[in-house]
Amino acid sequence: MPPTLTAETVTAAAAVAADWIAFRRARLDVPGAQVAVRLNGELLHSSAHGWADVESRTLLRDDHVFRVASHSKTFTATAVLRLAELGRLRLDDELATHVPWVADENDELGRATLRELLGHAAGVTRDGLAGDFWQLEEPFLDVHGLRTAVRAAGSLIPRSSRFKYSNIGYSLLGLVIESVTDQTYTAHLKQLVSSLGLEHTTPDLPAAGDLVTGYSALAVGPRRPLGHPSTADMAAATGFCSTARDLTAWFSAHAHDRTDVLSAHSQRLAQRPEWTTEGDRSYGLGFIGEPCGDRRLVGHSGGFPGHITKSVLDPEAGLAVSVLTNCIDGPASEFATGTVKLVDLFAAEFSSAATDVDLAPFCGRWASLWGVVDVVRAGSTLLAFDPDSADPTEFPNRFEVVDAHTLKVTKAGGFGDFAETWVLGERADGTPTLRGSSGATMVPLDRWEP
Repeated sequence: MPPTLTAETVTAAAAVAADWIAFRRARLDVPGAQVAVRLNGELLHSSAHGWADVESRTLLRDDHVFRVASHSKTFTATAVLRLAELGRLRLDDELATHVPWVADENDELGRATLRELLGHAAGVTRDGLAGDFWQLEEPFLDVHGLRTAVRAAGSLIPRSSRFKYSNIGYSLLGLVIESVTDQTYTAHLKQLVSSLGLEHTTPDLPAAGDLVTGYSALAVGPRRPLGHPSTADMAAATGFCSTARDLTAWFSAHAHDRTDVLSAHSQRLAQRPEWTTEGDRSYGLGFIGEPCGDRRLVGHSGGFPGHITKSVLDPEAGLAVSVLTNCIDGPASEFATGTVKLVDLFAAEFSSAATDVDLAPFCGRWASLWGVVDVVRAGSTLLAFDPDSADPTEFPNRFEVVDAHTLKVTKAGGFGDFAETWVLGERADGTPTLRGSSGATMVPLDRWEP
């Protein structure tokens, strides 16, 4: 069972997670990272690190807007499930019932049910045979382009034979919404996000706020800034623009004690595994499921030219985390799951016991020839971890406070320094020191000199 969460422990952990993300962002040369954390709908942390635009030296704010790409699928699926609740469509309706031209171009795809499309089980092509809109070399597809893609590729494997992710399939669901509601997809989804007060969220451009600049991947050379195209009739698959703050509010509304967006029954349909896939992940109807420690999270990732994003929700605990990055190789998933793991570490180790020792001198980012170590407080418990790790919770140290200058390691990995002591000191010039792992002397990172 995962540990019980409180606002106090989550707030403390989120602040430490944000500091870890800021360090990793700089080390990995990620232009910017935005992070938000909520518990039971309450915003406990929102921060931004790095640059919204590197060339103009515009600092990233927590109200800057990102292209959140496949997060769009959670909005599209929710809209379809709401229409099903109203009796305006059925999940077992065939696609051609609502978009008749699909059957003219590909009879097998026309017979695919809305449920199959929502769960990526319609066997439909992922992006068609000409997908250079993902490289910003041509426009995203309109209805004519979708029709051409369906005619050229259409169904590639039998329906309901396996999980096969498809942006074309979700784009077609956008057309279903238009057919059923007699509204554009954008107009219908704007009503949904407005009802939740998501002030910086739109189904496509124009964005409701200042857009960050997205950047290319380091693997192909120096980062270069990328443009911001409209996604046309692929908005239902990849068009949404939002902030981490708004996305945590959106996913919080799908927690199991909330029914303001979907009924409890529709929530179960959306979040339960329709299919399992790599890495013990699953896909429901618009929501990815994945393990994280003892938690089972739901949510979605997003990849857009210049933007990699990730949001997760523990629907039982009401914990929502969103991390947005503005480069193609941004480690948003690493940052989001790392934040959840730090929340659980703090929840497990947090102590409210009073202490007579001032813990502040032990805390901070300490440096030695071997790298850096963060010593942080979880209430009156002191913990240490490597902020340069993709998983800072993998081998954390826990300490017992011996006196105002001495800590004893009470938890460490087998190759670590269990039962050893870490001792505060000071150099002749007044620089604080902490003699830590293997008896090596560390100093604050901002005082480190090679």
